Amino acid sequence: MEIQKIKELGKKLQDLLALEKPATAVKLVKSKEEIPEGYAEIETPVRHCEMIQNARTEGKKFYATVEKQACKGGAYAIGILQNPPEALKSGVLYHNLGNFPTEEAAIKTVQAIPRVKEAIYAGVYAPLNDADFEPDSIVVLVTPKQGLRLTQALNYAAGGRFQADFAGIQSLCADAVAAVKTRGVANATLGCNGSRAYAHIKDDELVFAFPLSDLENVIGALEYFKEKWN
Repeated sequence: MEIQKIKELGKKLQDLLALEKPATAVKLVKSKEEIPEGYAEIETPVRHCEMIQNARTEGKKFYATVEKQACKGGAYAIGILQNPPEALKSGVLYHNLGNFPTEEAAIKTVQAIPRVKEAIYAGVYAPLNDADFEPDSIVVLVTPKQGLRLTQALNYAAGGRFQADFAGIQSLCADAVAAVKTRGVANATLGCNGSRAYAHIKDDELVFAFPLSDLENVIGALEYFKEKWN
């Protein structure tokens, strides 16, 4: 899709859903050569979920290699960290953090979490309405009502039921980016302890994410809903 069209559709998405801030475009690149011209690496290490927020709330455009990914769990989920600590890789870490009563329960959960297995050089982040690349995932923070409209829009063209897959951990990394990139379909998540504490996802916000291939159909559906339902 042409870059200018992505920006225009990003603006329409914000307007049609009445979003306070735009959606965030995220792309996972395998080499430095794939980074858009004019994008600099983020200066201070922060978490992937914070980067998504920085793009949408502050309008920042940047990339981040493994050295600038402050959360190892997030970096591992999106393929930037290839050799994580064993406790993180196995899932035992989440038992140690108190998420599960046994190591077995933690391991079972982590084994089911979507992850980008190919080696990724960096994550590239920008507001969707100002992105200079084709995103792997479009991440939208919404209220429940906005989430309703987005669900209806995602189902509008082909019908069916929206399937959300999440576990309450690794939400904006595994659920919102890795799942969308590896599966090619939309997902939704309720956030996690880290994203709500560090990225300051609000109590009344949900997270939806979908691939670029859905964007035109979503906009078309939302425009129809606006005309039909006002």
